[in-house]
Amino acid sequence: MKILVCPDSFKGSLSSFEAANAIKDGLLKVNPDLEIITLPLADGGEGTGDCLKEAVGGEYKEVQTENIFFEKMTGDFLSLSDGSAFVETATAGGILTVEKERLNPLKASTYGTGLLIKNAIDNGAKSVVVGLGGSATNDGGMGALNALGVDFLDENGAAVKPTGENMIKVRSVSLRDEFERYKKVKFTLACDVENPFYGENGAAYVFASQKGASEKETEMLDRGLKNLEGVYENYTHKNIQSVKGTGAAGGLCGGPFAFFDCVIKSGFELLSEKSRLEEKINSVDLVITGEGKTDFQTFFGKLPFKVSFFAKAKNKRCILISGDISPDANTREMGFEKAYKIMDETITIENAMKNAYNLLVEKAKSIEVEG
Repeated sequence: MKILVCPDSFKGSLSSFEAANAIKDGLLKVNPDLEIITLPLADGGEGTGDCLKEAVGGEYKEVQTENIFFEKMTGDFLSLSDGSAFVETATAGGILTVEKERLNPLKASTYGTGLLIKNAIDNGAKSVVVGLGGSATNDGGMGALNALGVDFLDENGAAVKPTGENMIKVRSVSLRDEFERYKKVKFTLACDVENPFYGENGAAYVFASQKGASEKETEMLDRGLKNLEGVYENYTHKNIQSVKGTGAAGGLCGGPFAFFDCVIKSGFELLSEKSRLEEKINSVDLVITGEGKTDFQTFFGKLPFKVSFFAKAKNKRCILISGDISPDANTREMGFEKAYKIMDETITIENAMKNAYNLLVEKAKSIEVEG
């Protein structure tokens, strides 16, 4: 029997690589004759780069960049063997790049993320994938665009610093010579939210408080985003407010989308294409996926449900194994033939987190692989 093991991470305890290996180990302990393919997956957030590297091949390249407050730091991008590159927003623009008490989206910028993109292109990448998870910024993409040759001007024609608080001051843009080079590159913006650029469901009102903004500051940021969107539209003739997802990463998605050749894709869609997930599902008898906790939200597009959807389309059986499964999760309705969970009344959460690998191995031993 040939089995594809393709879980998400078990957040807080196991990476998707560790989870895939644990499931494989458990299955082989019971039946060493099984042919098992492991394919760690991610949804565009943490771990996406590692999953792309595993699927496509490539190497991380270390470069100098800047954090959200323009302070020098070392970062990296992933140079993939297919000629593309992957840049993770969280690397230079993420919540963890500065101390929590310093977070301030008014002063923060995506400039460092732009430097990583610039380095990737200067290194030869013909296309760049930008993972938009975990950002600490809300500058509408000004910083990243500034690093790629776009200057932002106020009513007096003076350049303004590309930060969240200065979005409201922008009246026009000016392009430096290097912009033309970067304009030839194709971008894929990987995100798993559909928020618009501004408004009640936009970048500021939904996410800015998580990044340290007060209610008053959030209102200011939203006004800035609305102003900036107007400037973008006047210059590029693209109405980014009408495009789903442009509010991702504090509007970082919207800025490049306005100026460059961009496609917005879910992280899962991107990774499933790069890893040839459908082709691999078609080649096996059984698919096993999983996540840290399965609840009713899984049905609305979380990674295991998407895997089950692909499996169903290929008439393949699909089994779920999770850290825990909520009573509100109808796994049959989600397309899973069987569902297994690690947690029971004898296991504490602390024990489950500490011994996640071994517990997952043991649970995988109980999976009934025969239909």
